[in-house]
Formats: sequence, structure tokens, C-alpha cells
Amino acid sequence: MYIQNKLSNSSLLLSIPHSGLHIPEEIEVLCNPHAKRNHTDWFLPELVDSNSYTIIQATVSRYIVDVNRFKMTQKHSIQPIIPRTDEEGVPLFKNFPSKQKQRQWIQDYYEPYYRKIQELLTQKLSIHQQVFLLDLHSYDDSLFPSHEMILASRKQTSISKNSLQRIEALFQEQNLPTRLDTPFSGGSIVATFGKQERVQALQIEIPYSFYLNGKKPDDIKFNKLQKKLHHIFDQLNNENT
Repeated sequence: MYIQNKLSNSSLLLSIPHSGLHIPEEIEVLCNPHAKRNHTDWFLPELVDSNSYTIIQATVSRYIVDVNRFKMTQKHSIQPIIPRTDEEGVPLFKNFPSKQKQRQWIQDYYEPYYRKIQELLTQKLSIHQQVFLLDLHSYDDSLFPSHEMILASRKQTSISKNSLQRIEALFQEQNLPTRLDTPFSGGSIVATFGKQERVQALQIEIPYSFYLNGKKPDDIKFNKLQKKLHHIFDQLNNENT
């Protein structure tokens, strides 16, 4: 994982779990070369890059270990931490890893991400009355009827009503349309940390069309959206300081 501005006094912690492209050598030999990894959150670290707040990024590909999935339980078992296929049903691995390998990958790449988020939140809570954990994603809006910023709050259980309304207003002020909890309601990260007192956790999904041309940045759209997001995050941080 990569952490930017670890010691920042900002009350904002930005999480980017799905932009990683790295596949460790010992895992790459197990991968199916015909599988695709199209639904990566392309260029999000560059989009929100700033010295004003702390950013944590998972560097290993979500198609190896997805840190925003729930550990297997009876309640949460639909989308596994280690996925089996790409979006077209093509196997991601020549042979799916053994349970021993799966446990090792979870220990190496999944659990450290949660430990580090907790460490960063604890540090920020020592100096702020409340902290915002914004879990950032992007999505291919050509596959959905929605062309809006999705604010995913686990049905308003990971963030207070007042905080959610304020964030909605900040997006509206920047002429960025939003939709709540549809088609995404939030994953394991906001569900896990949004339960904590004084932590306001929200998953934010950005449409590809707002900043990309294919899988590459559209310079005009990218720069325009970057300024708007920086304004929103700075305003939220200033109001919470």
C-alpha cells in the first residue's frame, strides 16, 4: 500500500482501494493472461492528489485481492475478497489459489490495509472531534443508467444525516449531480469504520465519463473535476477543523 501525507493534521482520510495495478511476481505466474482487468479505478490517485489531506492507496490489483469486500460470512459471501473471474466470466487464475494461499494473500494485502486505516483514524481522532473517511471509487457509467456521483452510505448507517446532507450540498454547489446508495450502497471499508464513534464514512463513486477518455485522462474534464473535488474536500476539512 502507499500512504501520502501520513502525518497531515487534516480531518480527512481518503481511501483509494481499487486503483492498484501491481501484481506480485509470485502471483503473476498463476494468473490467466487472457483475463481482463477493465474495472480498475483508473487515475484516481492523480485526480485527488493533494498535500492537504492524508491518502491511503491499495497498490495491489483488486483482481488479486479486493480490500473493499467483506470477509466470508453467512451474511456477506456474494463477492469474495479474492475474485474468481473477470466481468466477462473469464477465470482470473490458471488454477484458483488454494485456501492456504488465499489466507496468506489476505494476511499480506487485505488485513494490513484495515490496520493502517485504523492507525490513521486513531491518530486523527486524537486531534479532531470527528474524522471523515472518504472511500473513493470510479465506475464505468456506460454500463449503468446513472451518470451521477454516487454517495454510498450503507443506507445512511456509515455517516450521520447532517454530514451526508452537507457533503451532498458541497457537490451540488460544484454542479456535480449526486445519487444516494444506488446502484452502489458501499462496501466493507465504510461498513467497518463507519460504525465507530466520531468517524463519518462515505463511499464516493465517480463516473468514468466525468474525467476519462477510455482508460486515459481527458485533460479538460480531468482538470475541471480535480479543481471541484479539491474545493469540496478543502471546504469539508475547513468546516471540521
